[in-house]
Amino acid sequence: MRAGGWTIGGHMSSQILRLGGNLILTRLLFPEAFGLMAIVQSVAVGLIMLSDIGIATSIIHNKRGTEAVFVNTAWTMRLIQSVMIWLLLCLLSPFFASFYGQPLLASLMPVVGFGSVLGGLVSTKMALANRSLALKKLVLIEVGSQVIGLLVMILWAWIDHSIWSLVWGGLIGASVKTVASHLLLEGTHNRFAWDRDSVRELFGFGQWMLVSSILTFFSGEGNKLLLGAFLGVKVLAFFTLASAMSSMFWQIAQQVNSKVLFPAYAEVVRERPERLREVAARSRLLLIVPGWLIALFFVLWGDHFMWLLYDQRYADSGNMLRMLAMGALMWSIGGSYNGLLWAKGMVKLSTVILVAEVAIQWLGMMVGYHFLGERGVILSVAAVAWLLYPVQALIYLKIGLWEPKIDLPFIALSVLVVALNFTEIFHHV
Repeated sequence: MRAGGWTIGGHMSSQILRLGGNLILTRLLFPEAFGLMAIVQSVAVGLIMLSDIGIATSIIHNKRGTEAVFVNTAWTMRLIQSVMIWLLLCLLSPFFASFYGQPLLASLMPVVGFGSVLGGLVSTKMALANRSLALKKLVLIEVGSQVIGLLVMILWAWIDHSIWSLVWGGLIGASVKTVASHLLLEGTHNRFAWDRDSVRELFGFGQWMLVSSILTFFSGEGNKLLLGAFLGVKVLAFFTLASAMSSMFWQIAQQVNSKVLFPAYAEVVRERPERLREVAARSRLLLIVPGWLIALFFVLWGDHFMWLLYDQRYADSGNMLRMLAMGALMWSIGGSYNGLLWAKGMVKLSTVILVAEVAIQWLGMMVGYHFLGERGVILSVAAVAWLLYPVQALIYLKIGLWEPKIDLPFIALSVLVVALNFTEIFHHV
């Protein structure tokens, strides 16, 4: 409960800082700046995810996760991976600049991409603290580095009104996090190491994590690259703002799932497997109720909320938020199962769900754009969770963890909300 409290409090603080920063930065910068940064960050995060073998997750999950030789080998592997990602991003930047017709991308991407090297240098003490659910210092480091980076962004944007304020603010925040992870956390200091047994174990667990990360990229950051091609940079900026607001609680839930529930579920599976369904049911209910209520608020009043926060240049994001919130109603239900399959070591089944999600999402965007244009793309993104839930329900039913008594009442309410509001929202998107 303490770990959950720190995780929720930390991520809520992070979201408040992000929202406050956006409110200030959108008044200091031009809308296209946020569209360009969405593309740059999607590519950078994409390359990280396309090569991710779940090193931090392996440290949490593996029995050898506290051994110095294991964590130092993991740190070395991650640093090598990060440098390769940065070099690849430098090579690919001219291609993306040409593809999107935005020459500035050629100079933005190599600089933003250096953040991957900074991420590779982060101490494995963070993963070890996560393993033991000692999250207080982790949260303070995350939030503190975000505050410093945001202050740099705002000051730079106030002086220069340039997109580079977003770039350098992000890099400075990442540098602070990296330094703090080494200096402020207890444990063995990282050094270069290469233990063959450790490498074999990391790759053995990581091969399915890699597939999972690739699919997660295509379902998350990767779809922004396709959206940028369909919607254009300016409309992508509106979508990015609406999507960030719609997924605000979902991101908090993901943090709770990965940093609290996954380690806790893994402990239950190791020590008291017969209690997993009971523990999961209670935990899921604590995630579903607030997530569903927040999504309901955005369905009903999302346009007024965005008009209140942003100036008229961003008014189009309001109805996008209402449409995306219809999908968030279902994400709050289906997404609350996350962490269970990994805790049980069923990474393959988790991959099956991700394959279905990516297929639904990308096919839906292409079909939606073909028949309904930009409006169809937004609709297809909102529909993903609804189409994915039957796949999730079937898989969790087979392993004895589906909870219809919890899920079906919320689904019925969600259907009612969508039926009463869909026509109005769709015609205004």
